[in-house]
Amino acid sequence: MATPPQYSLRFSKELERRFTRCRVSVRAAIRERLETIASAAAKARGGKRGKPAARKGPPLRFDVYEGFRVVYQIDEETRRVVILDLAVVPI
Repeated sequence: MATPPQYSLRFSKELERRFTRCRVSVRAAIRERLETIASAAAKARGGKRGKPAARKGPPLRFDVYEGFRVVYQIDEETRRVVILDLAVVPI
């Protein structure tokens, strides 16, 4: 049985700088959630070949327990989870 293609994470240089300025616990929580999303995307796509269902879906988001919001898209064509924004959630 073939393993599903893996999805990689894609940060812009600016977002990567913001990410590295976060506390270690916040970075770990964000990375863990993104890896779970990438793994689920790979399993959903499976080993299917051919035209992807959608090039990019609408932006998705999740909040991290310490007040950060991560906005991302899943790009099935390039098999990437693209991080669009990382910001502190206003209170």
